[in-house]
Amino acid sequence: MVQDAGNFGSNAIELWELGVSKEKDGMMMDAIGCYRRALKIDEEVENKYRKLVRQKLSNKVASSALVSTVTAKTEAPKARHDDEQLSSNGKENEEPLPCWLLELLTDDILQQIVLQIVATSGDSWVNLALTCKRLQRLCFRRPEPYRTFARHIYSLQQYDEASLTLNGLSNMQVLEQALWGTDYKRMLQERAFVKFQGCYISVVNYLRHGANPEGSLSLVSPVHMITYYRYLRFYPDGTCLRLVSTDAPSLVVRHFHREHTVKHAELCAWSCSIDDDFSVLTIKRSNDKYRFEETLRICSHGHRRYHRLNWIRSEAYQDTGDRIDFSMQNEKPFSFSRVNAYRLDNATHHQT
Repeated sequence: MVQDAGNFGSNAIELWELGVSKEKDGMMMDAIGCYRRALKIDEEVENKYRKLVRQKLSNKVASSALVSTVTAKTEAPKARHDDEQLSSNGKENEEPLPCWLLELLTDDILQQIVLQIVATSGDSWVNLALTCKRLQRLCFRRPEPYRTFARHIYSLQQYDEASLTLNGLSNMQVLEQALWGTDYKRMLQERAFVKFQGCYISVVNYLRHGANPEGSLSLVSPVHMITYYRYLRFYPDGTCLRLVSTDAPSLVVRHFHREHTVKHAELCAWSCSIDDDFSVLTIKRSNDKYRFEETLRICSHGHRRYHRLNWIRSEAYQDTGDRIDFSMQNEKPFSFSRVNAYRLDNATHHQT
């Protein structure tokens, strides 16, 4: 009996962990079901799970501290030996040894390396700047990296040709010079852009009230929590892959490509308006009966610049010109999720 109780307890914790993972994916109804099943097995499962998480965190901290202690002990004899040699020569080593590779390279050569990395992705740019003070200075104290990144990312954006024509603009360079000149840092701060090295995901949860079976004496009506996902993946050629599905991101994102046949996915066209600080994004698609337009705004979320797409409206047009407005009551914003495999796909498309 004791062994069976232990098995019940472990099963309850496993169910609770499964519920936590479901909740992270936005599958609230499945998460609630796992929590209820776990509580039926063990009423103290939540407290046990919290203790388990705290224990894992404390073990992780202890292991990292142990590694640092062992490293310090192994390096101590070597340090003493070096100090003895320096003291015998009458010298002192107060600063750590520099990276000789960086010391051998001039700022001009390192700047070219920085520009090559900046052209790959913004994350690589930031990570490079965190390595040392010299690279941080070359990454953020000079205008060249901002210019390289701005020219790279904005050359891939698609803008509404009708807006350009109405404003008498032949290309975007004229407008860029008029608004920002050569201040590319301010351009990146004020001018929104679409990201291509990942997928925009919207997790939608809402409650739907059900009905009791015929003949039921219950006074409580059942409530169902509905969860579905919206996926958007943008391409620099002006196309966009759109999908509405009940499948979680872990099942969809890895196969979300134009080259793959994704069930119920639609290939759309996207463009940004030059009005409203370039942040209004329009996605268009059509079928035999209707022409659909979805309008969103590119926004920053905390410290993550241009990380979110907020809904403005969603509408459809009939052949007769009549417009149908869709309700935005249950819709949620899109958040950008970086996918490393997409970066390789984009690089392959650029090469071809």
